[in-house]
Amino acid sequence: MKNLDLTTDQKIKIANIKQELLSPAEIIYSYSELLLQNFKNKNLKDEITDCENIITASNNLMQLVSDLLNPENKNFNSNDSLKEIESKIRHDLRTPINAIRGYSEILLEDLSELNDKQIFQDLKFIIKASNDFLEKIGNIIDFSTTKIDNAKDTFFNKKILKDLEKLISSNNSDENSNEIDTGHILIVDDIQINRELVSRHLKADGHEISEAVDGKEALDLMRMKNFDLILLDVIMPNKSGIEVLIEMKNDKELKDMPVIMMSALDDTSSITKCIEAGADDYLPKPVNLKLLRARIKSGIFKKQSIDKEKQQNKFIKEAFSKFVPEVVVNELIKNPSQLILGGKRQEITIIFTDLEKFTELIEQTEPSIVLPILNSYLDGLCKLVLKHGGTIDKIIGDALLAFFGAPIENANHCLSAMNCALEIDDFCRKFKDEQINKNLNFGNTRIAVHTGNAIVGNFGGESFFDYTVQGDLVNTASRMEQINKKLGTRMCVSEEISKKLTTLEFRPIGELIFKGKSKPIGAFEPIINDKKQAPIKEYKQAYDQLNINKDLSIKKFKKLKDTYPDDPLCNFHYTRLRSGSYGSMISFENK
Repeated sequence: MKNLDLTTDQKIKIANIKQELLSPAEIIYSYSELLLQNFKNKNLKDEITDCENIITASNNLMQLVSDLLNPENKNFNSNDSLKEIESKIRHDLRTPINAIRGYSEILLEDLSELNDKQIFQDLKFIIKASNDFLEKIGNIIDFSTTKIDNAKDTFFNKKILKDLEKLISSNNSDENSNEIDTGHILIVDDIQINRELVSRHLKADGHEISEAVDGKEALDLMRMKNFDLILLDVIMPNKSGIEVLIEMKNDKELKDMPVIMMSALDDTSSITKCIEAGADDYLPKPVNLKLLRARIKSGIFKKQSIDKEKQQNKFIKEAFSKFVPEVVVNELIKNPSQLILGGKRQEITIIFTDLEKFTELIEQTEPSIVLPILNSYLDGLCKLVLKHGGTIDKIIGDALLAFFGAPIENANHCLSAMNCALEIDDFCRKFKDEQINKNLNFGNTRIAVHTGNAIVGNFGGESFFDYTVQGDLVNTASRMEQINKKLGTRMCVSEEISKKLTTLEFRPIGELIFKGKSKPIGAFEPIINDKKQAPIKEYKQAYDQLNINKDLSIKKFKKLKDTYPDDPLCNFHYTRLRSGSYGSMISFENK
């Protein structure tokens, strides 16, 4: 028995015919599913049976088209002529299509008294699609023609679709397999029937649907609404789908909307163009609903993830932009995992500042004068905190609390804070001199710097965001800032700071004993390029005698305070030694 030897052109022609016939067959099946659901909703039991017969027949029809019009089908390997094969295929395909027409016409007649416009439209559409199918059977099944109109590169592999369907079915075999995440979907197609068919299925799945008849209308709608997904036809008047896609991907407001292209052009070049232009997926028409649902689920998940990320980035910007440097905000946006809003115990460094004579300044100066000056003063402090990578925790009146090392961890938070404190001190001295020259009684700014473990995070809850620091570290830093007033110093830093920053010079103040504290806090003052301070070597020689020889210590501090009368620490130690105190332990009663 001699086998037929099909040419490449004939194989392509057969594949073309199969695609042409699958389109109406799959549309019939889709409308039959909609019709069945409508009957079930209305509890039309007899009609449900007839509709199930239509669905069975349409399933058979699609299977026959796929099997009979497969160039590898055994019919094409027999010695029968192509004309005989054509005749057999036409005959076999008429059986299910006649069944579909017959049941549809019966339903149309039985439901003549039912006032349901949608059911009648669906039945009439199924009958029309059946007639179209019959007409195509007579007109396009011709295997002898070797000339291929609009030759295609290669056809979308139906086997891949079937394998993918099986995979989806196996992963969603439970009774809730059709449940997918819902969203707002824009269907763009110039053919009303195409839009309506897909729209009705997706609305039944719970999606919100909008429609556009061409590319221009689609772009206008996209700029008005934030869609979760775009179903975009390729061939349309005014603007093609690919043109719309390119415009979307060049628009920063639209580029993140996922796009699934849908087209009767299922050749490789068309798919490639769409994917290269930025499409997330490509499905041939008529669209396979199982695959469409799966792609929609994936697309909506992607869009909702992008929206969540945008919302998170917006939240970070709004919450932190006024309190941390822009570079820190950008880093948090890139790595939001570094931000733990619930609270985290970590090592940080705190700066506390307070303005002397603030109450007196407010009470004695007109608000119209003092408030702009105070704003300028605080603005200068905040800019310096941000410059050095710190976070502004809060401003209370004239006082500022800032911390370093959070929300983004910084291994050099001590150094960053200390450099910031030194620059704040320099700024405040100059600012004070400017105001005094204007006859405004502006005081010194007292500063404390302390490092250790504290809890940092959002303590405001969901309705009120307050990214702040809590713990004993804050209380100790606050007390150290207040101690400056009694010491006469402008800056007091903890011993932990002096130990960590060996590249900077500090001189010891003493071991501070605060009320309620069991252990003293070692306190130091940074060496500033200031002629008022005694030389560090001579100061340390006097300080070292505090716990060894009281008389020698008094003698040395008297010499220092006489030589450097504006050095507050020399005056402080001499005065306390003369009053009977001894050693480096300094007790304070402040709370």
